[in-house]
Amino acid sequence: MGPLQRTRAGGARPVGLLSAVLVGLLAGGMVLIEVVLLPFWRSVPPEDFRRWFTANAPRIRALMVPLGAAAGAASVATAAVEASVSRRPGPASLTAAAATVGVVAVTVTVNEPANARFTGGSLTDAETRDLLGTWARWHHLRVGLGIVAAVAAAAALGRRP
Repeated sequence: MGPLQRTRAGGARPVGLLSAVLVGLLAGGMVLIEVVLLPFWRSVPPEDFRRWFTANAPRIRALMVPLGAAAGAASVATAAVEASVSRRPGPASLTAAAATVGVVAVTVTVNEPANARFTGGSLTDAETRDLLGTWARWHHLRVGLGIVAAVAAAAALGRRP
């Protein structure tokens, strides 16, 4: 390993650690939504849910969107740094990056548009229940991907190029 590769290798650990922390926080936030908020949302009448969601979604979004973006960037950066050192990132880093990008993709294409509809003021109670069911199914996928990403990012810390 030449001097440049040693420098890159030394930089891989901090980026990998940052990725593991951010992805772990993202997964933890999604699990919290899964086990605390989602059951609450489903337990209240749709009108009360929409009112609660409209009042509180901006705070949740202000935390989760930047966290998701940072976790996605850090996990992709970890795989890229590993690739620059060894010409091939490890499978754990690739898994973490792919799963985190999957979380972001589902969020952007499904959950965020649904969130906008919940706060838009035009849903009936039946539409709210149906949309919350769809939102929940996709959120279950996000939680699964987030857990896979967190485990993989942590495992990647043990692999050094």
